[in-house]
Amino acid sequence: MEKINTYLKSIKGYWFLVIFTIGAFILYGNTISHTYALDDSIVITKNEFTKQGLKGIPDILTNDSFLGFFGKNKSLVQGGRYRPFSLITFAVEYQLFGENPHISHIVNILLYGLLSCLVFLVVLKLLFILRVNNYLHLTAFATAALFLIHPAHTEVVANIKGRDEILSLMFSLLAFLVLLKKRNAILKTLLAILFIFIASMSKENSVAFLAIIPLFLFLKDKKISLNVIIATSALATGVALFLILRHNAVGAFKTPIASELMNNPFLNASQEQKLATLFFTWLLYFKLLIFPHPLTYDYYPYHIQIQNFGNFWVGISIIVMLLLFASLIFTYKKRPLLFFSNIGFMLAFLPVSNLIFPVGTFMNERFMFMPSFFYCTAIVVLFIPAFAKMSSKYSSKVISILIVLVFIGYSAKSITRNRAWKNDFTLFTTDVLTSANSAKSNCSAGGKLWEAAKIEKNESTRKKYYSLAEKYLTRSVEIYPQYVDAWLLLGNVKFDKYSNIAEACNCYLKVLQYQPANSNAWSNIHTVLQASNNRQMQLEYYQMLEKINPADYTTNYKLGVLYGRYFQNIDTGIKYLEKATSLNPNSSEALKDLGTSYGMQGNLQKAYNSFIKAIQIDSTDSQLYYNVGVALHQMGKYSEAEQYMLKSKQLENK
Repeated sequence: MEKINTYLKSIKGYWFLVIFTIGAFILYGNTISHTYALDDSIVITKNEFTKQGLKGIPDILTNDSFLGFFGKNKSLVQGGRYRPFSLITFAVEYQLFGENPHISHIVNILLYGLLSCLVFLVVLKLLFILRVNNYLHLTAFATAALFLIHPAHTEVVANIKGRDEILSLMFSLLAFLVLLKKRNAILKTLLAILFIFIASMSKENSVAFLAIIPLFLFLKDKKISLNVIIATSALATGVALFLILRHNAVGAFKTPIASELMNNPFLNASQEQKLATLFFTWLLYFKLLIFPHPLTYDYYPYHIQIQNFGNFWVGISIIVMLLLFASLIFTYKKRPLLFFSNIGFMLAFLPVSNLIFPVGTFMNERFMFMPSFFYCTAIVVLFIPAFAKMSSKYSSKVISILIVLVFIGYSAKSITRNRAWKNDFTLFTTDVLTSANSAKSNCSAGGKLWEAAKIEKNESTRKKYYSLAEKYLTRSVEIYPQYVDAWLLLGNVKFDKYSNIAEACNCYLKVLQYQPANSNAWSNIHTVLQASNNRQMQLEYYQMLEKINPADYTTNYKLGVLYGRYFQNIDTGIKYLEKATSLNPNSSEALKDLGTSYGMQGNLQKAYNSFIKAIQIDSTDSQLYYNVGVALHQMGKYSEAEQYMLKSKQLENK
């Protein structure tokens, strides 16, 4: 490290580090005014552990990262989630600044700038170790600069939740850097354990460095040296500590096959189709690294279509993969850093590739964040020597212009893409235009437009929002007919926009068809039905609801009222009301209506008993006392009847 320090001073390298930090703020400064978006609610705004500030840290460390949001262990994706370190940073911010997204955005930008500085230092160190004596500072600077400006990183930096990716790579590279030192073996070992532990606590992907770092040391020493053994042991110790904590918090790492398309995009695909689609997405990842446009947060079904091996682009992807593997053979001895970068890319990509275990979606831009470090290194290491050897001034000028255009284009793309991350409304309504075939994107955009329409005061804008919401939600269920979230929201739009009770109820029935116990659908359909004066329609829908769940209290109660009060079928009404009171013995309204029905039937004693039970539950209802008085009067108990009548008047006058 002493040689690097001397070298940095000779080229004023520490000013380079300042440039990267300033560059990060130039690229992402427009996010500081943004609010929260996407998964920020899970880790910050609606996470009860985070919102406790410092007091919530013990819970963050000992539970699934989603527990503070859901209130119960709910593994939405295979294996659960345990990424406490970024949540701890959010808790500290919450303790110091409260719910302040602007501070969080500043922290993300600062961390990203520092990470770019670290990329510069790590690449510079690798070049020194491998005795690459040409273009050291240019190669290191170009790699870090390319990493800094790459538009594929916008999701990680512009979305506060993406901090887990930044911290994971940052501490992984710190572990790498300290293990490259020659002196202070004990200190560097302890630091390596600490850094890889924090990296893993930020995100599990860092475990890949358990193989990546020893691999580089093996390439350097050309054998399994003491350095390799020490590094592997240190890294394994840090990762083991993480796995122990993870097991205590989340339990055994299990990967059950999800039965819902939004958590398993390959649900309806054959093994052949799954493999072909994997190859196709890997090609898209390469395209994303080279030409990062268009960008979207949503790669859920079916923004990417299920592929077959007959697809032309699947074949191209296979050729690219074969060329990548072939490059390992040709670069192993002659270009060790290029060889290492390619291997490092593969190892960093493997955990998110869907090859080993499912990640819950086809692909995602943030999954490229860690592998992109190796990609940027490989591109620069490959390109700069070739560029330097160009003898033609014309060719050099052309290439120089292309480089400038790439840097300007990438920077401009990053800055403009950040605008989409302003808030959920902007993100969802922007990206649905790109992810037009994604059920999730259409559902998310429709849901946000519905929420906006409800509070919009301008009539023209409100109608526009409702129309777009209906359009997107309809498209969502066309793509994925079993998507209960979209059906639920579509029902809300049908009712709020048109007051169309029948269409709204049909949407809620779709939800119950796929999820009979969905509490939101039950609540919504009961609410919507009460807005109707069409008793026949109410009766028909409640009869359908009874078939779905004969033990639903509200359905039985409403059927009892409908039959007894509006269809003069007292006996049937009593049957449903009796069932309702058995399902919910503490319902004064059901007991009250049951007593009235008994009275109409002439069964005064049962009427009296029902009213008395209702009074025991709700002693403030004047009508109940009046009803008891009437029943007692008809039973010939005039004195008692008078007392209840008096009590009824007293309650009315309060």
